Amino acid sequence: MSKALIISGGGARGAWGVGVSKGLVQHEQKSYSTVIGTSTGSLMGPLVLADRFDELVDAYTSVTQQDIFNVNPFNNRGGVKVIPAAFRVITNQKTLGESLPLKNLIRRFFSVDLFNELRNTDKIFGATVVSLTTAKTEVKILKDNTYNDNVDWIWASANNPVFMSLLEKNNQIWTDGGLKDYASISYVLENNLADEIDVILHNTTSILNRNYTEVNGIFDLLFRVIDVFSADVIQNDIENAKLRVQLQNEVKINFYYMNQSQVDVIGNALLFDRDNMTQILNEGFNSVVDGSIIKRACKVTMDGLILPA
Repeated sequence: MSKALIISGGGARGAWGVGVSKGLVQHEQKSYSTVIGTSTGSLMGPLVLADRFDELVDAYTSVTQQDIFNVNPFNNRGGVKVIPAAFRVITNQKTLGESLPLKNLIRRFFSVDLFNELRNTDKIFGATVVSLTTAKTEVKILKDNTYNDNVDWIWASANNPVFMSLLEKNNQIWTDGGLKDYASISYVLENNLADEIDVILHNTTSILNRNYTEVNGIFDLLFRVIDVFSADVIQNDIENAKLRVQLQNEVKINFYYMNQSQVDVIGNALLFDRDNMTQILNEGFNSVVDGSIIKRACKVTMDGLILPA
């Protein structure tokens, strides 16, 4: 039975996904022939597929804001730096922050050796990106691209379009795949890449905080608008008719969710705190080992109907 792993976006919450994926591979003994990642999932994907968990854990427990941003839009509490943000708006900058160091971090952990190792196997890795030019989502497959192109696609996939850099490539502007495709379930189904799919979702089952009652400034409202939009994208990806495809076989899908306390530990998902990320990484791994992880399962029939597993 072929298995695929889909890893959603989530910024610093990706540390939890690192722990979960490590648990699935090392404790549950799962072997994946395909890994598709969006945003932080695209950063994790090559190392998961190559079973390089020591390097992956190192990456997600040593990262700092300086490793991600050359223009950091956030203060230490996770709020937007209002005056610098206002200045960037006034001076017509493209985004509120810039993330050029992230590309160097990608090159450090996604090495040429790792690229060649994956290219010479039957395994499939893809990074989900969105073209702001055409408004279309694409999954960029490792074997279809050069090493440098893969670095670009992973970087674009991981870049939030408001707070981080944009990729200008092939006469288009590219950004975070999570803008339209939080978890690329449909891609795996449409291409009949697996009989069973595990989906790591860096969110809770409720997806959105329903108790937002007070607006504390324009940037607080901006965060809320992004959250509402993201929740709609997640809902479409996971639950709606987007999964209605023609399949060669029935496919089982397992969804793995964070709990609320883990989401709260991270707070702003673009604030990279080593201690907090180490905590939720360990919790993710331990929850797989002890069986306490929140898991939901369904199956997709050959005519695309979604049924309980």
